[in-house]
Amino acid sequence: MQVIPTNRSTSSQPERRTGNRLAVHNSPATPEHFAVLPTKQRTRDFNFRSTNSVRAGLGAALAIVAAISVSGCKAKAPAAAAAPIVAKAPGKPAPAAPPAARQLAPLPEGGVKALYMTGWSAGGKKKRAQCIGIIDRTVLNSVVIDVKDDGDITYMADVPLGREIRLKMDGNMKQIADIDKVIAEFQRHNIFPIARITCFRDKPLGNAHPEMAVHNRSGGVWHDRKGNAWLNPYCKAAWDYNVDLGLDALKHGFKEVQFDYVRFPTDGRMDEMVFPGEPKDGMHEDQIAAFLKYAHDKIHAAGGWFSADVFGLTSMVKNDEGIGQKFVKVVENVDYLCPMVYPSHYAHGEYHIPNPNAEPYKIITLSVGDAQKRLATVKTSCKLRPWIQDFSLGSPPYGPTQVKAEIKALEDLGIHEFLLWNARNNFHEAALGKQEGGPTVVADAAPATAKPADSAADASPSTAQNASTTAAPANNPRPAGNQTKP
Repeated sequence: MQVIPTNRSTSSQPERRTGNRLAVHNSPATPEHFAVLPTKQRTRDFNFRSTNSVRAGLGAALAIVAAISVSGCKAKAPAAAAAPIVAKAPGKPAPAAPPAARQLAPLPEGGVKALYMTGWSAGGKKKRAQCIGIIDRTVLNSVVIDVKDDGDITYMADVPLGREIRLKMDGNMKQIADIDKVIAEFQRHNIFPIARITCFRDKPLGNAHPEMAVHNRSGGVWHDRKGNAWLNPYCKAAWDYNVDLGLDALKHGFKEVQFDYVRFPTDGRMDEMVFPGEPKDGMHEDQIAAFLKYAHDKIHAAGGWFSADVFGLTSMVKNDEGIGQKFVKVVENVDYLCPMVYPSHYAHGEYHIPNPNAEPYKIITLSVGDAQKRLATVKTSCKLRPWIQDFSLGSPPYGPTQVKAEIKALEDLGIHEFLLWNARNNFHEAALGKQEGGPTVVADAAPATAKPADSAADASPSTAQNASTTAAPANNPRPAGNQTKP
């Protein structure tokens, strides 16, 4: 039996929902979001109440390190592609000694409370200092930093394919010249660093290595409506590439790896997509679960925590809506689930609220409350750590009052962890409580590893990107627009 799954994906533009279909419109540097999928797209409808029996059978397969067919993926990467992983039949697990795992890093007291930073902001001295200052003065204690965003590698990772892609990037696209220096500065301020990796939407690698990409029925690499190539979730080399980037981040001092765009594509000519290696009875939700299980085990063995971003509406729907993000299967394979519950991304009338964006407390309470109920039905140690909105999209504009309401809703649900999203990395400090006793700064920490061979200057791209472009260092402004996450 080969463990592999069903259908489609999401995006970064405001969530839209019609009927029971979810769709997405991706954009650079933003954890994903909903929109409406074309009705012609196939979906698999599995009632959540029946998933216990399904998971019982699937669990054995995933426990043997999830299996995936890779017949359509013969990577031309500098390093040889690993052999296919084949799952054993459910109920017949082969005994295997688990690898000796390193001790996981201590989590911040009281739970992770983080803000998001692009590679531009983390690599730029001025913007980095601004964000560190906000964390020092408030209840925040962590930071989520882009390591791979839409395929762009933000520092010179010691991963062959990653180095290949980064060396092809324009000089002004190289965002973090010295990752060890950056991480050491966060460590001096006792800030918990999390590495964000956008997994399957990867234009540079998909175009450079078509054998790893989603194909077009008429030949060549398939692209979504924005021209992005996607890595094939059925390609083992694509799995290893993303996992290896996460492992490299841990070597440089990151304490947690967060996967985003852990899904199948949705927007574009969906009927033209071909996934080499996909079996006839393959389920997308199983393939994503298998990938997450594989990544979780590797990252844990290296001493890192593992989290994944999903759409806020995954807790409401009965199935994976074709994108592979089925709530009950994802939470079995991550330490933290990070649903993107931005009020602006819920359709008018969702949860019977005329304008969800105008009622952040209420929409967070209802949506995260649904996630808590769903999580309680699954035997897992996974916890919720939602992404919340600190940007304006639609009416009313967001400020301290709205952000405070979101945080209060989480606290009233018993959740004291959250991640703040703003694509420009401009946050409302007034919405955050003050740190008791003032900031704590320790002596300079030694770099986690030797300095990477990367002398790129801290500069922003010379041309504007699309509406969801992310922030650049303040001394080299980069166009920033849409605040939504992919």
